[in-house]
Amino acid sequence: MKNILFIAVITLLSYNANAQQSFATTDPAYIKNVQAGEAALNAEKYDSCLIYYEEAFKTKQTSVLSTLRGAACAYSANNTNTLNTYLDVAFELNWDMAKSIFDTYEEFTYLSGTPFEDTILRRWRQSAEDAGINIELMLELKVISMTDQMQRREMRSVTEQYGWDSPQMDSLWALQNYSDSVNMIRIEEIIEEYGYPGRSLVGPRQGSTAFMVIQHSTQEMQEKYLPLLKEQADKGEVRWSSIALMIDRVLLGKGEKQIYGSQVYTDEKTGELYFGEIENPHKIDSIRNTVGLGTLQEYGNNWDIQWDPDKHIARHKKIKEEKDPKEKEK
Repeated sequence: MKNILFIAVITLLSYNANAQQSFATTDPAYIKNVQAGEAALNAEKYDSCLIYYEEAFKTKQTSVLSTLRGAACAYSANNTNTLNTYLDVAFELNWDMAKSIFDTYEEFTYLSGTPFEDTILRRWRQSAEDAGINIELMLELKVISMTDQMQRREMRSVTEQYGWDSPQMDSLWALQNYSDSVNMIRIEEIIEEYGYPGRSLVGPRQGSTAFMVIQHSTQEMQEKYLPLLKEQADKGEVRWSSIALMIDRVLLGKGEKQIYGSQVYTDEKTGELYFGEIENPHKIDSIRNTVGLGTLQEYGNNWDIQWDPDKHIARHKKIKEEKDPKEKEK
C-alpha cells in the first residue's frame, strides 16, 4: 500500500478550508458585510455584527457558516427573535453541517456549555430524527471516520520531514493498517445488518464513511463492494465524485489505466509525486466533470503537481520501457 499516495477523503477538515476560501456569492457588498460581521463577532461587538449580517443576508443567505455566525451574534446580543430565525435557516440548509461547524470552528468555543450549545444539540437531534436517521449508527460511523483519517493526516508532514520510506512512516502505516482492517470488519457487519449506510440512514456527513473505509481496504474488498457503491451513488446515497476514486484504484490495482486521475504515485527514486496512468489524458477534465470533480490541475495543486498531458504520456511510456525494453519497439 505504501507505493501509492492514496487519496484520503478528509471530510472533517474540508469545512474550514472550503468556507474560508469562498463566499455564497461574488457580490462585493455581500462579501464586505460577511467579513465585517465575522470581524465584529471575534471582537465581541455583537450589535454591530448583527447589522453586518442583516445587510449581507438581504443579498443571499445560503451559507451555513455565516448564518451560524449571525446566530451567535444574536444570542450574545440577547436578540432571541433573530437567533431563532437564523438557526431555522442554518438547520434547514444543512442540519448536520450546522452542528459540525459549531463543534469545530474556534469562534464558537466561547459558547460551549451555554444554552446556545444546548439548542444546537437539541435541533440537531430533532432534525436527525425527523430525517429518519439512525443516530447511534451515525455516531459510530463518525468514530470510524476519525480512525480512518488519524494517521493519514500526519503522513504528508512526516513524509516531508523524514521521507516516504522512513521508520516514522512505517510506524504510521502499521497503526493505520491495523485501524483499516478493524474498520473494514465493522463496515461489513453494518452492511450485512442495515444495507449500505448512506445519507438517508446516517446523514450527509457520514454517508461516505463506509465508502472511505472500503476505499482504504484491500483490492478484493474494493472489487467486492464497487457494484454496490455504484448502485448507491445512482440513488444519491453516496457521491459519484467519491466513487470515481475507487474506480480508479480498482483499475490501477488490476494493472489498467485510471479514468478520473484521482490516484497519485510517488517516484521511488526522486520522491516526486505524479498521476497514475490515465486512459484519456487529453480529455480528463471533461471526464472528471461528469462525476462532479474539478479540473485535474486544481486537484494536482494539492501536491504541487503540474499537469501536462503530453508529459504524462511520456512519463508512463518511459516507465513501461524501463520495465520491459520490448516496449520501445511499439
